[in-house]
Amino acid sequence: MPLKRFMLVIVMLVMMVSTAHAQDTAKTFVLVHGAFQDASGWDATITALEAAGQTAVAVNLPGRGDDTTPVSELNLNLYRDAVIEVINAQSGPVVLVGHSFGGMVISAVAEAIPQQVETVIYVAAYLPQSGDSLVTLSSQDHFSLLGQEGNFLFSEDFAYGLVNEAIFASAFCPDCTAEQQTQVAASQLGEPLAPLNEAITLTEDAFGSVRKAYILTAEDVVVSPQLQALMLARVPAARVLALDTGHAPYISAPEALATALIEASA
Repeated sequence: MPLKRFMLVIVMLVMMVSTAHAQDTAKTFVLVHGAFQDASGWDATITALEAAGQTAVAVNLPGRGDDTTPVSELNLNLYRDAVIEVINAQSGPVVLVGHSFGGMVISAVAEAIPQQVETVIYVAAYLPQSGDSLVTLSSQDHFSLLGQEGNFLFSEDFAYGLVNEAIFASAFCPDCTAEQQTQVAASQLGEPLAPLNEAITLTEDAFGSVRKAYILTAEDVVVSPQLQALMLARVPAARVLALDTGHAPYISAPEALATALIEASA
């Protein structure tokens, strides 16, 4: 066989093997945002995941985007069910990712439909035990800027929480460029308070059966690395990776985050 033709055959074989491997390892990532945000924050991460041959979809929790559910009706179960609806629209089990408060939501989903979740991945996220709420966990974080006086604010009717706009961008994304910090500052939404106070019920048979991974954010001043480590000591994960970022790697380092998500899901 002539050398040129031989080399062409080898290249075609390599391409076929690479394509088959990508199909074998491709996963569907369902991404859940955290407090004060909506699904649009995941846009760059979705682009990076798709560039790596993965499928990714972000969920807008109720009360965001076009959803007009009254704040008085918002609760953790409603958030859970919105994510389940998206998962039901996928083909096969998914990798479920939650950022920050999204960790509470994905835990509730894993409890409800463990057979449809291949792995839950917590990104700088609250990782609860049964009986925890975001408020009980965050109250243990003595290194978070949000716990300092004047940094966490309430709406006049006490329905929503807000972060002092003077520190929001620098707290959430200290590693961002000036342009990114402007983007982050403009993205803040009021966060309904009731779901943050809801305790979650988790069982070993359901939540405990789902594989867990954690992406720790080493420069985080919102959910501190110290609290992240404490939560991991209580609820161990099969895989722990670290990013040298602040609380919003989906803005400051989306490609690195996508790579970590793929690695954590393997």
